[in-house]
Amino acid sequence: MWRIPGLFLLCYYRRHRRFSLLCWLPTYPRNNTMVHDKQDEMGPVPDNSLNEGSQSMWNVLVEKKRLVGYILFTTIAPVMFGFDNIIVGVVTSMPFFQVTFGQLSGETFILPALWLGLWNAFVQIGIMAGAAANSIFIDKFGRRLGFVLGGVIGTAAVGAIYAADDMESLSGKRGVFLLGKTILGVSLGVLLSTSQTYVSEVAPTRLRGPLLASYTFFMAVGQIIAITLIFKRIAIFNVQAFKVPFAAQWALTGVAIIAGLVIPESPQFHLRRGDISNAKKSFARLNPGHDHDSQFAILQAAYVHEVEAAQATGHDASIKDCFKGTDLRRTRIIVWVNLLQQLLGITLIANGAYFLQLAGMSPVLSLTMSQIGVSLVLVANVISWYTMTRFGRRFIMLASTLVVSALWLSTGIAGCFKSTAALWYIGVCIMVIGFCLQSGVGSAWPVVSAETSSMRLRTQSQAIAWVSNAFFSWLFNFFVPYLFDTDQADLGGKIGFFFSGLCCFGFLIIWFEIPEMKNRTYTELDELFANKVATRKFESYVCDSGHAIAEIVVDLDKQHIEHKE
Repeated sequence: MWRIPGLFLLCYYRRHRRFSLLCWLPTYPRNNTMVHDKQDEMGPVPDNSLNEGSQSMWNVLVEKKRLVGYILFTTIAPVMFGFDNIIVGVVTSMPFFQVTFGQLSGETFILPALWLGLWNAFVQIGIMAGAAANSIFIDKFGRRLGFVLGGVIGTAAVGAIYAADDMESLSGKRGVFLLGKTILGVSLGVLLSTSQTYVSEVAPTRLRGPLLASYTFFMAVGQIIAITLIFKRIAIFNVQAFKVPFAAQWALTGVAIIAGLVIPESPQFHLRRGDISNAKKSFARLNPGHDHDSQFAILQAAYVHEVEAAQATGHDASIKDCFKGTDLRRTRIIVWVNLLQQLLGITLIANGAYFLQLAGMSPVLSLTMSQIGVSLVLVANVISWYTMTRFGRRFIMLASTLVVSALWLSTGIAGCFKSTAALWYIGVCIMVIGFCLQSGVGSAWPVVSAETSSMRLRTQSQAIAWVSNAFFSWLFNFFVPYLFDTDQADLGGKIGFFFSGLCCFGFLIIWFEIPEMKNRTYTELDELFANKVATRKFESYVCDSGHAIAEIVVDLDKQHIEHKE
């Protein structure tokens, strides 16, 4: 079973790399030669602007440590998302929460499936609404105020959730809790889209992959915080059992507000408004102690280059532009990549503890396996920071999809047998699948989703990305439980056959649709999409955009000199 994926990956890597004992040494983009040839014709252009992708990741990290620190501040968005993802599922298992929000069925209190479904579904609906509206807000008021707005909305939402049990009627309690979850979804939509937009705009090319991939790392951190907090209170039989975890979310919304007040505004936001002075100030805060003028000139030139290319539209950027011309291809990639995690089975993995209990595993053991699985996600994500920089996004996505497909197939086969050994195999396999998924697609999808969009349509593209992500999450969370619930399809381990087939579909999507964008500047990506370069030729294509950027830099320098005179 493992020979076919292994053989394919070997052939793929031999085709796209010089495969030898030296393959583990850093390799650099093959487009630098032409860029520097043209640079020689034009005169000197700042080195790190054109070959930033050729620097070692460590050197860039040391050089840009202040910028990385600001970016880490913005990761409060995925931490909040991860916390909320876990807290609903675990809090609903608390005995006193069931007494407060549930209804008596025989001798026990249960939570109606309808209300459980509504609480989960309306969070996703809120995310879609928040992300869609946020594209307009942060384009007009900036990324910093996006964090403040998301934090303020989240604070109000947590207040509603915290006070829900104070309502007199049972329907009132459930309704206020639903309202709070919906508003919290809006907050998450605002924060998540703002965070990824900000990171994609300010991250250095060499660090763009790891910094965007840290989204899933910090989402797992939020999940671990929630699990640790709730498990200590699960045996408490009063309202404080679940009110304290709810109140803890105020700390997270507070950090989001502080982040918006502390971080510098994105220089690209100021450039779009024609505010060169503030753009320079923001750039200097993000990159202290460096040659601001030369580096900022490159950023300004890249923006001017894109504006000149977009002038043919004759109007300001709008979400409609994402579905026109070459931007339609970018939008298609963004939507596909937000579907991939679901095709590889992330929803079933997230419900792994419940799934294993239905398959016959004890609650304690199934929960322990889930905790181990979340910890493995952190390890896998850290590993991906190196692999996606070394081997590329496309390669690790293809590799992880093949391996996960084989693992799901073996899970389906194990599900055909009713034995303790088969059950143990399924449990371990789900943990390994989570690790392999996170090593590739799970870490790379937010990177590809963010870096595919053009500079001009970044906020609109991120709105589409998060609306798509929330919709697919809602869809799979709705129907996947029907596949393994004992009173529905009751597939058990045989559900692995279903996801193995979806993985094959996902592999085809990556192969034909997702190009390699490692170490490409946004100007180069604009050229690749504008020239309609085939998906599999992105990596080897030699870009000519360096010449255009160099010309604009020279013109900007001349204007600067004339202004001084």
